[in-house]
Amino acid sequence: MEINERISQYRQDIKSDRVDMSFGEIINMYKDDEIIISPEYQRAFRWDLQRQTDFIESILLGIPFPSIFVATNADGTWELIDGLQRISTVLSFFGELKNPEKNHLTLRSGSIVPELEDITIDTLPLDLKLAIKRTPCRVEIIQKDSHFEMRYELFKRLNTGGEGLTRQEIRNCIFRGFENYRYFSDIITACSSNEDFREIVNISSEIQEKMMYEELFLRFFSLHAFRVSYTEKVIQDFFDKIMKKQCETPDKEIIARAAQIFTEICSYLRPLGYEIFKLARLNFSTSMFDAILLSLSTTTKDYKSIAQDTFKARVDLLREDDAFKRNAGAASSNASAINNKLIIARRILLDDTE
Repeated sequence: MEINERISQYRQDIKSDRVDMSFGEIINMYKDDEIIISPEYQRAFRWDLQRQTDFIESILLGIPFPSIFVATNADGTWELIDGLQRISTVLSFFGELKNPEKNHLTLRSGSIVPELEDITIDTLPLDLKLAIKRTPCRVEIIQKDSHFEMRYELFKRLNTGGEGLTRQEIRNCIFRGFENYRYFSDIITACSSNEDFREIVNISSEIQEKMMYEELFLRFFSLHAFRVSYTEKVIQDFFDKIMKKQCETPDKEIIARAAQIFTEICSYLRPLGYEIFKLARLNFSTSMFDAILLSLSTTTKDYKSIAQDTFKARVDLLREDDAFKRNAGAASSNASAINNKLIIARRILLDDTE
C-alpha cells in the first residue's frame, strides 16, 4: 500500500470536531454526568497543590493553556481522554469533583500572585470566580464513529506526559465500553486485591495508585494462558490484545481456572515474603515474578509438597544463575527471554525439565 493511501485510510478512521466551551459549562456537564471521568481515570489525578494553584492562576491571568480531548460514547456522553489534571483542578476548586479525597482545593501562594495563598472558592472574590467560569476552553471531540483502534491509539498518545496514565489505567478506561468488560475487570480487581498477593508484592502507594497490582495480575494471566500467542514486539501491546479479547468475548473457564491457580500460588508463596522477587538492585523484578509464578502455574509437579525453606533456597539459586541473569537483562520481556527464564526456573525450582 502506498504511503498516501495508508495515511488517507487512517485519516478516514478518525472523525473529529472541536468546540469552545466555558469552564462553567464543563462543570455543569460533569455534574449532569454528560462528561465522564471514569473512576480509574479519576484516581490518576496527581497534580500537587502548587501545580493546581499555578493552573488556577494561569486562568485568572489569561495565560493560554492546551485543548482538552474527549471521545463521544454511544449514548452521546463524552469520555475525557486528555486534560484530566486541568479539568480536575477546576472541579476540585469549585468543590464539584466526585472524588471526596481530592475535592475542595485550597490554593497556595501563586508563582506570580502570592495573594492566592489559602484562597478557596468561598473566599475568592465573585468577579474572579465568574472570570474562571466564563473562561473558554477548546474541546477536541473524537466522534463515536471513529475506528476503535484509532481511539485507543489517540488515548495512548495523548497520555504520554509526566502525569499521563499508565498503560493499565488506559486499558481500564478505554475498554469500559465493551459489553463484557465487567466480567474480566471484576476478576482482575479480585485477584489484584488478594491479601496474599499484596503481601508478596510490596510496592509503594504511589505505584499502587497507578494500577500496578492490576497489571501484574494481567501479566500473569496473559503469559500463563496465552503465552504461545505472544508475538508482539512490546509486551504491553500483548497485554492490550489479551485484555481487549477478554473484554469482548471472555474465555470464562480459562479466566476462572487462572484465577484459582493464581490464588493458590500466592497462598503458598506468602510465608516467603516479598524478598523472593528481588533481583540485583531491584526490590521487585518482573523477571523473578514471571519465572516463579509461571513455573508454578504450568508445572505438572506438586509444588505444594516442597518445603518452603527449600523452595526459598532454590529461589536464591535461580537469582544467581548466570543463564537466568542473561535472560533477565534489557530484553527480559520479549517472548524468547520469557520462555528461556521459564525453562531455567522449572529446572532449578522444581527439578522439572518438561
